[in-house]
Amino acid sequence: MRIGSIVVKCKKFDKMLAFWQEALQYVPKAPPKGGWVILRDPEGKSLKVSLDKAHGKERLGSSNMSRFTKPRNRKKSELVFLGTSGALQVPSFHCTCKVCEAARVNQHHCRTRASIALMGQETVLVDASPDLEFQLEREAIRHVDRIFVTHWHFDHVWGLASLAEPSELAKWAPIDIYLPRQMLYHFDHELDWMKDKVSLHPVEPGDQVELPDATWEVVKTEHTDHSVGFIIESSKKFAYLVDSVTPPPETMKRLEDLDFVILEATVDELLPKEGQRWLNFSLQQAVSCWKQIGSKECILTHLSCHNYIAGRLVAGLSYSKRLELEARTPGLRFAYDGMRVKI
Repeated sequence: MRIGSIVVKCKKFDKMLAFWQEALQYVPKAPPKGGWVILRDPEGKSLKVSLDKAHGKERLGSSNMSRFTKPRNRKKSELVFLGTSGALQVPSFHCTCKVCEAARVNQHHCRTRASIALMGQETVLVDASPDLEFQLEREAIRHVDRIFVTHWHFDHVWGLASLAEPSELAKWAPIDIYLPRQMLYHFDHELDWMKDKVSLHPVEPGDQVELPDATWEVVKTEHTDHSVGFIIESSKKFAYLVDSVTPPPETMKRLEDLDFVILEATVDELLPKEGQRWLNFSLQQAVSCWKQIGSKECILTHLSCHNYIAGRLVAGLSYSKRLELEARTPGLRFAYDGMRVKI
């Protein structure tokens, strides 16, 4: 197992920085910025240490070491797909295509925006979609312990705000939120009013976080400059790489021994306008990436169920066609809202 860094929360940031530099000869990986710095052993023999200036109720000098302590005898957990659509729900209110009309007739064809929950000793989410309250109620989830965030787009983070009042009314401990360091700016400016309800933990590719139900490794994805995915190891090992095209080589190297991979297929068929840059998979591109990764199974989510043709969304595969594709592609599954997988 490889740990990227130990994160130390501290209110006396400058004094803690001076201690690590003067007493232990650690040096900054990059200049300190915004109360955050990564320190490294110049000889590369010891772990990196990240100093994170604490705010609110964090205890002086408290450390995230407890979050890096490997628990023993993990029991099997369950992975729940809270939502499986892309940025638009299925059906989307403005659309009258065959796919959306079919979803209006049969609720089993409906999809809310993509998010997952790891259910075990704790409830840990990846992303918090605008549909989060509905998703949690549907799955009878009464408490959220932690959230890992992939990137700062509205369909992945706008549900965070919906947890503020419930957490206060139910007297929850602050929710641990693990997010790329670049996202702290957005949190400070857009969700500052709920910072006393959460405990923010900046992460970067290479970091590993040990939790009671699983080990979480942060990896870089190709979607935004700060977007990340996660390799999650419990009794099974899988990767969640959603809202991304083929990840960079350093990430691909980490995907060699997975039991399964969760990828996105935002559109079924993709024909972008000339010169248009597209950072989401089509169905065929997702399947090709899965074959390149080499895992036995692949679950596709973040599904608009539409084709993107020269700037327009038009109807994609029908529900029955997706089932036919699964049947003739061993190991491939399309996720659906409420789908559960034992891990």
